[in-house]
Amino acid sequence: MSASDEFPTAGIDILIVEDSPTQALKLRHVLERHDYRVTAARDGREALATLAAHAPTLIITDINMPEMDGYELCQRIKDEPRTRELPVILLTSLSDPKDILRGLECGADNFIVKPYDEEFLLSRIQYVLANLELRRQSDGKQATEIFFAGHKYQLTTERIHSIDLLLSTYETAVQKNLELSQAKEQLEQQAEQLREKNAQMAAELDMARELQSAFLPRQYPVFPADASPERSALQFCHRYFTSTELGGDFFDVLALSDTQAGVLICDVMGHGVRAALVTAIVRGLVEELRDQAADPGAFTTGMNRSLCAILYQTSTPLFASALYACIDVERGVVRWANAGHPAPFHVRRAVGEVGRLQQAGVKTGPALGVMNNAVYATAEQPLAPGDLLMFFTDGLYEIDGADGALYEMKQLTEAIARRRTFATPQLFDDLVAELRAFSVTGEFGDDMCLVGTDIARLLPEAGG
Repeated sequence: MSASDEFPTAGIDILIVEDSPTQALKLRHVLERHDYRVTAARDGREALATLAAHAPTLIITDINMPEMDGYELCQRIKDEPRTRELPVILLTSLSDPKDILRGLECGADNFIVKPYDEEFLLSRIQYVLANLELRRQSDGKQATEIFFAGHKYQLTTERIHSIDLLLSTYETAVQKNLELSQAKEQLEQQAEQLREKNAQMAAELDMARELQSAFLPRQYPVFPADASPERSALQFCHRYFTSTELGGDFFDVLALSDTQAGVLICDVMGHGVRAALVTAIVRGLVEELRDQAADPGAFTTGMNRSLCAILYQTSTPLFASALYACIDVERGVVRWANAGHPAPFHVRRAVGEVGRLQQAGVKTGPALGVMNNAVYATAEQPLAPGDLLMFFTDGLYEIDGADGALYEMKQLTEAIARRRTFATPQLFDDLVAELRAFSVTGEFGDDMCLVGTDIARLLPEAGG
């Protein structure tokens, strides 16, 4: 049962004094819904004019009002013999002990702290009304002075009034303490729920990271298939780093025959879960289009068409740069198609040169997922034993250094050239260390994938 149900409210007039129309409307709505008759005044002067015409049962006034605040209004009411017995409830923030003393000084009967709970407001009104007769029976008017925080206050020694107000202050403190305790308990519950959600998300990200890692080659194929890893005509090596829990870079190495290997590297726009999902789609498309993998142009064209059909159904633009190469150690050539991806390095150790896989007259096509009707051309370049092909994503060189300096492609080329005689694993490790040393954070700012293919030897032609 609510406080308003314990005492009759019919015939009780309440004057509310509130300069905020919104707050006044809210208070009126609460009171009228519980059958109180309500009159509203916008400020202290209008309240005094209303009191001159009609005396209500109870007055509720805000403290912070222009021209005449709630303390002064209460004091004027209590100074007037005709209205001094009217109970006055002050709406206050009650943020300072001086508020209590000023309330005692002006003769206020009760405090209600804003923002207030509706049920608490109604119970406080009923409390004041229940003690109204006791207040009228007390006629002690003796005053005393006290000093607090550098100010002097004139307080009446009317015991019922003082006890009533102080009890209301204590009740308010208890109520606020209860609200704080409840809020603290709720926050603790929410914090625990958040910890559980974070733990669940971390576990799911760990699982997703494991699944994404499973997409990457764990064992490289050998050429021919019966060769030992040490005697394979092609030797592979990679370094892979992500800037977030899940990466948007992907690579794969395919055994197309005893003499042909396919190498795919791609970089999905963005980071995190969205990019990782697209890499999973690309992984599926590799298997779906495997029968076209010996023709880089057809393979890349088919992958683009399939990826466009999937990504066009999303509301957010997504695309991936990619390069697919088919390495033939029988013919001694590499054939490739480029979909908006950085051209790989071709390290020709025998002649001491470092260049890029580029062929005059063969244009780089658009990134995958951008143009549904794009057709990708196949380029070709000869290979020799001892050559190294370095496939990479742009995270390898898009690095911020100190004072806003950027690591440039020219620096990357020179860094590789200085290490061209190194074994590929050492070359990669030294290169990564140099790049991290250049980085202002000591890490790569983007996902980074680096894949090396060493042409250990060429295989003799069939029947040779």
